[in-house]
Amino acid sequence: MRRAPAIVSAVALAAVLVRCSSFEGVPGNVAGDASELDGASAGDEAASSDAPADAPLEAGRCDSGCPGTGGPCGVRAGPTCIDAREVTVADYRVFTESVQGTSIDVGAPCDPVTVDLVGARPDDSLPMTDVSFCEARAFCAWAGKSLCGKVGGGSLSGEPLYVVTSQQGAWFNACTGGTSSDHPLLSDGGCQLGGTSPRAAGPGCQGGVPGLVDMVGNVWEWIERVEENDAGPMTYLIGGGYGNEPGATTCRSLLYATFPFRSHDVGFRCCSP
Repeated sequence: MRRAPAIVSAVALAAVLVRCSSFEGVPGNVAGDASELDGASAGDEAASSDAPADAPLEAGRCDSGCPGTGGPCGVRAGPTCIDAREVTVADYRVFTESVQGTSIDVGAPCDPVTVDLVGARPDDSLPMTDVSFCEARAFCAWAGKSLCGKVGGGSLSGEPLYVVTSQQGAWFNACTGGTSSDHPLLSDGGCQLGGTSPRAAGPGCQGGVPGLVDMVGNVWEWIERVEENDAGPMTYLIGGGYGNEPGATTCRSLLYATFPFRSHDVGFRCCSP
């Protein structure tokens, strides 16, 4: 008979995975902003780009000076470090294999749940998708980081929504390079938009600082912001996915979803002060 897993607090976290099951996931658009997230997005024709492919090397661990013990290498975007690329299937597989059978509490409203291994995937270099908010939060904690909240650290919960897409929001600040523009990509010719599937990280779609890729398009990304509404606790996705419309998808594109929502065009990356 299989033993029940021990529940570990987030403070004592060495490695974790959370499966959220409290609410039904129903995504929705933020009024006047992003494209619809319908899970049936289109495209893998990423345009080529001559932007420099200067994301940090990941042999061993990173030498960027950014905190973190697992997952993608970080790049410095002002006062915040952010993963240079989205968390891949390979990154996530390492995480789950190291903590299989562990149960972890990463904070309300996520329920403690058991770690599950990642099943077979077509390509482990692709972004890890079909991940809920709580699972993403748990991976980032295991990696010594957190989901992207405020610049300098901390959650965006309790802040007005406009703060998410201001220079106070760590994800937006990195995507824009700290400018007032919502789409100042170093090269937007290679963003994965208007397609049918995600792609592995590459030199296209350089973000607001050198070495930061695929902030716009490829997959929507969870951020650290919780709010209550009639459907229960909600959070947000940012940046657009591979099926969204080129020219209409920017650093400012937002969707809201309940915590257990998962989709083949939803992934994440982590931040650290």
